[in-house]
Amino acid sequence: MDHQEIQSLKPISSDSPWLARCGRLLRPQDDPAVFGPADADLYFDAEGRPRFYVMRIRRRPPVLKAMTRHHCVSQCLGSADAQPWWLAMAPSTDSGCPPPASSIALIKLQAGEAFKLHPGTWHAGPFIGEQSALFFNLELSTTNEDDHNSLALGQLLRLNLI
Repeated sequence: MDHQEIQSLKPISSDSPWLARCGRLLRPQDDPAVFGPADADLYFDAEGRPRFYVMRIRRRPPVLKAMTRHHCVSQCLGSADAQPWWLAMAPSTDSGCPPPASSIALIKLQAGEAFKLHPGTWHAGPFIGEQSALFFNLELSTTNEDDHNSLALGQLLRLNLI
């Protein structure tokens, strides 16, 4: 991998229609609410067992070297600390092919927002501004064992966490 050329990614708007290629932005709703288009349409492999937990993330450098995807679940992430956070993502590609840099977007999510990733969506993060942060994570109980598909990118991408 040639690290000489470093591109920079700035966050796109959380209202961008582009995001529908990767998943769904989830915003707060008043309770009670019936299921509708603003909700996460979840997918869990028939053999899978859902896992919902609070995950601790430590701040890491805002540089993207690799991305991960899960085929068996529509993973959902949301801040449990009510802090803004960033997620890099790209639409699914053929097996064994990392996403090209031109297909990767960075989104800044605000406090109270979550994101549901479509199965196969490439992602990296959450990235945070604080030393550490807590996140709600919904995936399968075995996602980190048998559905954690990571590939190195063809070039480094610097993430502008603005």
